[in-house]
Amino acid sequence: MVISRIVVKNHKPKKQIRRRTRKCKLTVNAPTQQTALSKLLCGDTPSHESGITEVLRHLSDSIDNVVRTVIQMDYTDSAKLALMAPFFARSILELGSTAILARLDPFRLLILRESQKQPDYKIDKSHKSSIRWAGDILADKVTNLWEDKALQNPTRALLGAYFMELVWSPHFELMLDSVQNINGDEWISELRKKDSKRFCSELLSDFTSVYSELSKGIHHEFVIPITATFDESTIRELLRKVVFNISTLGLILSVVDYAANPIATANAAIAYNQIQKMGLF
Repeated sequence: MVISRIVVKNHKPKKQIRRRTRKCKLTVNAPTQQTALSKLLCGDTPSHESGITEVLRHLSDSIDNVVRTVIQMDYTDSAKLALMAPFFARSILELGSTAILARLDPFRLLILRESQKQPDYKIDKSHKSSIRWAGDILADKVTNLWEDKALQNPTRALLGAYFMELVWSPHFELMLDSVQNINGDEWISELRKKDSKRFCSELLSDFTSVYSELSKGIHHEFVIPITATFDESTIRELLRKVVFNISTLGLILSVVDYAANPIATANAAIAYNQIQKMGLF
């Protein structure tokens, strides 16, 4: 009898395949660096956000976005330039004015902030809390500042009579004293030719005229082609006037000891000089 042998081969278990999982690294983009203009107008970007610092951070980011757009504008496209440049120029004017007002009169902006945070705040209607050019930036002339009747409801407009008297006029002189050792800055040299009275007069005149000029480009008041009115040289001059005046207020603000989110005068002067070389106009 033949006994057949059945050989059973040992079954080797399959090797377990280890799948290597790649660890995904979460890349967090570093915050965009402030432009010199937003730094001068808003102060350094605050590390925390609460109250007025939240407002200033938002304004700083908005100014930066507009500035970068203006720097990249194509001046060879005359039709697009005439259409868009007045809007961006006035955006710088309005954002800058609001930022400076926020640092000098934080309460005004905190009222607006809280109003806009309310659940029933509607964007399809006018609000009394909104910043208005006539009232918050410019104001009617006050004949006698210290008359009891005038003091019942004194204007707190940024370029109103009281701000001119108590903030811009005295601190303009103080700012010039603080930068007396700075040489080679074209705008500071220009400011040195003025006394405080002339400075305040020209400041008010420039703000009034440039706002009106830019409005005509924004609201499409013209029924004729505007490319001749808002040509390259006109746009550059309007931008220069806007940036010069709003930046000068920022420089003066560096010597106002009660301004919110302060910036040292030396750093403000550096930013002031950098703004002139940014290619904004």
